[in-house]
Amino acid sequence: MNSEISIVIPTLDNFLDVQKIILSLDSQDLLPSEIILADSSSSNKIEDHIPDLQLSVPIRYLRVGRAYKFDRFLHRLFSFPILSFFKNNFPKGRAFPYEATNAGASIARYKLIAFLDATTVPNKEWLKDYFNLISRENYDVIFGNTKYYANTWFQALLRASTYGSAGHETAPGSLMRTAEFLEGYRITEGVRSGGDIAWKMKIKDSLYYYLPSKSYLSYSSLPNSLLLTLKKFFTYQIYGSFLDIQNNIKDLYLGTALVLSIILIPKWNYIVGWDSIFFIPHITKIFFLSLSLIIFISFAINRIFFRTFSPDSFRANSLKLILFLLITYLIFNWNAVVAKWVEDSIWYIPHITKIFVSLVFAASFLYRGIYFPLKNKIRFSYLFPYRWFLVGILGILLDLVKAPGYLLGAILASFVRRAKNIKG
Repeated sequence: MNSEISIVIPTLDNFLDVQKIILSLDSQDLLPSEIILADSSSSNKIEDHIPDLQLSVPIRYLRVGRAYKFDRFLHRLFSFPILSFFKNNFPKGRAFPYEATNAGASIARYKLIAFLDATTVPNKEWLKDYFNLISRENYDVIFGNTKYYANTWFQALLRASTYGSAGHETAPGSLMRTAEFLEGYRITEGVRSGGDIAWKMKIKDSLYYYLPSKSYLSYSSLPNSLLLTLKKFFTYQIYGSFLDIQNNIKDLYLGTALVLSIILIPKWNYIVGWDSIFFIPHITKIFFLSLSLIIFISFAINRIFFRTFSPDSFRANSLKLILFLLITYLIFNWNAVVAKWVEDSIWYIPHITKIFVSLVFAASFLYRGIYFPLKNKIRFSYLFPYRWFLVGILGILLDLVKAPGYLLGAILASFVRRAKNIKG
C-alpha cells in the first residue's frame, strides 16, 4: 500500500546511516510514494550505491551545494573589500541540513511531506499512524516524537545529562502538507542549529498541530567522547543564539556572567594590587555606568529598529535586571555596607561571599545531577549510588561550554540579523 507522502532526508558523508534508514522506510506498514535524498557529501558514494539497493520505493537524488551567501559569518567576512576577491573562488562546499531539507522539499511531488535525518530511524508504524491522524483529524502538522538511546558508557551519561529517557518533540519525524511548507513554512537557512526549533515555534503560532504521546522514532548517534560533545554543543549554540529561541536560557547565562562580573570587577584593584600598572581608578563606578549604558542602548536598538518587545516589557525587563544587579551587589558587599566590617555586629555574616557561591554551585550540581535526569525519566537505579555525581559534572560542563554562545546571542542579538531576515 502506498501513500501520497514524499520523505525528505538531508545527508552528509554518511552512507551507512542512509542505507539503514532507507531500508527501514522500505519496510513501513504504509510505504511512502518517494524518498528524496538531498545530498551535500564530499564524495559521490551515496549516489553511486543507491542503484545497488533493491527497494519498493523510488528514490530521487538531489545534489545540494552550500548556499554560503546565506551564512552570516561568510557573508560578513567576504563583505570586506580586502577579502571580497575570495568570494567568487570560495568552493561550494556542504549545505547546512536546513538548506538541504528545503531544497529537497522544493522538488516533492506529493501532497504530504515528511522529514527525517539520516540518523533518526522510525518504527514500522510511523507513516501509517501519522497518515491516519492527519487524514482523520485534519491536522496541519504532526511533529516527530523521538527517544534517544545510548550504546556506550559515555553516551549513557550524556543522555542522562541532556535528553533523558523521555520522548522529545522533534522536527525529524514530522509530517505536514507540502503546499503549506513551501508557501510559508520553510526552515530557516544560514544557521547550523536552532532552525528546527524556530520552525516549530512558527508553526505553533499559526497552524493546527499535534504531538503523539508515543515515541515513533529513535536516535542512537550521540557523541561518544567528551571533546566531541563539548565541540558540538559549543558550535550549535553559536548558531542557535542568533535565532529568537530559548530566550530564558540566554537570560540565565547572561545573568550568570553579570554575577561573575559584579564579583570580580569591583575587587579588581585589590586583586592586581593598588600600586600595579593595571590599577584602574574608580573601576566600580566605571563598570556600573558602562553596564547601564550598554543595557540602555541594547534595549533602545531593539525597541527602535527591531520592535521585538512592547514598552511594558521594556520597562519590566529593565526593572528586573536592575533589581537583580542591586541584590547581587548587596550580597557581595553585605559586610562592608551593612555590618561596616564590625565582626561583633548582629548583621555581620562571616564568609558570606563563599557561602553564596557555594550554595549556587551546590544547587546547580544537585539540579543537573539528580532533579533534571529524574524529571526526564532517567531511572533512579541508574543515578545512584554514584553516577549522579558524574552526570552532574557533565551537565555543568555542558552549561559552561554553551554559555559563550548563549551570551553572544544575548548581548549581540540587537545588532545581528533576526531569523526573519534570513532566507527561509
